[in-house]
Amino acid sequence: MTISSIFQPRPENPDVGVWGVPTSSVNWCESDYTISFYIAEFFNSCSSLCMVAFGLLGQWSLSYLSKNVNRTPRPRRKDPEIYDPLLENPGLLGVNRVWLTWFALQIVGWGSVAFHGSLQWWSQAFDEVPMVWTAILHLSSGLVGRYDPFPLATASQNAQGGWAKTYLVPSLRRTSSGEPYIPIISATFLIHAVTCSLLVTLFRGPSQFLVFHILFGSVELAGFFLTYTISKEASDPSHPRGVGYIKDCHSEAVFKSLQQRHMKDVGTLHRRGLWFYVTAIAIWSTDLNFCDFVSNIPIIYPWFGAEGLQWMETTFNPQGHAWWHLFVSIGFYHLGILVTYDRMLAAYRTFWGGVERGEPGCLDLLNEDRVKGRLVAQKGDIPVIEWIGGWVPVVAMWREHRRT
Repeated sequence: MTISSIFQPRPENPDVGVWGVPTSSVNWCESDYTISFYIAEFFNSCSSLCMVAFGLLGQWSLSYLSKNVNRTPRPRRKDPEIYDPLLENPGLLGVNRVWLTWFALQIVGWGSVAFHGSLQWWSQAFDEVPMVWTAILHLSSGLVGRYDPFPLATASQNAQGGWAKTYLVPSLRRTSSGEPYIPIISATFLIHAVTCSLLVTLFRGPSQFLVFHILFGSVELAGFFLTYTISKEASDPSHPRGVGYIKDCHSEAVFKSLQQRHMKDVGTLHRRGLWFYVTAIAIWSTDLNFCDFVSNIPIIYPWFGAEGLQWMETTFNPQGHAWWHLFVSIGFYHLGILVTYDRMLAAYRTFWGGVERGEPGCLDLLNEDRVKGRLVAQKGDIPVIEWIGGWVPVVAMWREHRRT
């Protein structure tokens, strides 16, 4: 197979592969069935696995929530086991919803593999419907942690509900007067997701493409605004949603260090995530709207044939949509970690505030029957961003080293 066969222009008749004539509302710029008779868009299909990989990476990153990444000089003995009431009740932290967001991203990846591999309307729905749900899970995860009141119910009340409550809506809540709390944000987004799913699957042709991008784009823009808000608030050391709630728990030097870490890491996450995401969108738009140009970039390359070394001339397609899959996955991962971090920080800030106010639901999580001899987490323990290898961000815990 020569390079010219890989980067040849799109054939006029797409009915050349096992899946037949494309029935999707859009056919991307990659030549159909050029590499394989069984895969319509080879590069686009294979690159979709980037989303699967970053979804798995996001789920793996949740394991760091139980790790202490404090690098100050440690005691000779290993840190004792800590009872953290929020880590013991991950539903209060929203870990289930975050896990589900990363799982939804994996479904998007497999749907994209099917879509680009077959270019059929049903596989397009398998790609686009999970995209809507993933964006909504990402956005609602941040909004619920910020604007829904913290659970005031007792632990026994929080244990009720089943899988639907655990994964789709926040934990059972009671208002300060004891009345049941209605999860308005979650319910609204659930209705929106179901409506989008129906519209995306019922429409056909150009109208389907337009409807999907309006519905998905609106949620995407809202997500951008949320991450901008988080970054803007982090740049203000005195903002009440920052790390100021632990100021009295540490020396001034330690608090300043944690505050600077918070501001720096949030800014880095936002800038990197936004840069990769905007770059991906620019590549996606160029590949979609200027296909005739990007698929016919001239290139000259050496080729050894029967007559020896020859210089061959062909056209080159940089496979922009495949690069979109990679860049948007990196961007979404960074912004997803940013929203996860903000949600964890909000949970700890609200929980310890509830303990100080004597709220029953918070105090119930600290009773001796639950601690079982372990040292209890302290208000000064705080979620932080940890950079694996200096490049891969995860959310971990920073705790002062303690001895039994």
